[in-house]
Amino acid sequence: MDNVNEKSGDDELAFDQDDAMVRRAAQRYGTVGAMLAGGMLVFDKLLGRKPKEEAAVVIEAASEPGNIDDNGITLVVDANTTVVSPPPHLRRHDSNTSRRVVIKRRKPNPNKGL
Repeated sequence: MDNVNEKSGDDELAFDQDDAMVRRAAQRYGTVGAMLAGGMLVFDKLLGRKPKEEAAVVIEAASEPGNIDDNGITLVVDANTTVVSPPPHLRRHDSNTSRRVVIKRRKPNPNKGL
């Protein structure tokens, strides 16, 4: 009996994920996107493919990471070259420069004013 319950739980989880994918496609791409996503799910089930399980990625470090906000970053490129980036609170700012201004470019709307 436990195997039946586990299997139905897996099926419900897969159904919920499939349903969420179709809903997301409908929100982003409309009815056609939902139909295409649903069709792709049907083909996937007909072919009987199982989703690949992704292996966990583990990265080991030799020591604890440094605090770059307090200490900055220092990289030794070779015996004669070292690159240093001081922490933000110790960086020198020119008094003549102001804050950086970013202007977003937008496409002109041909229907504006109609």
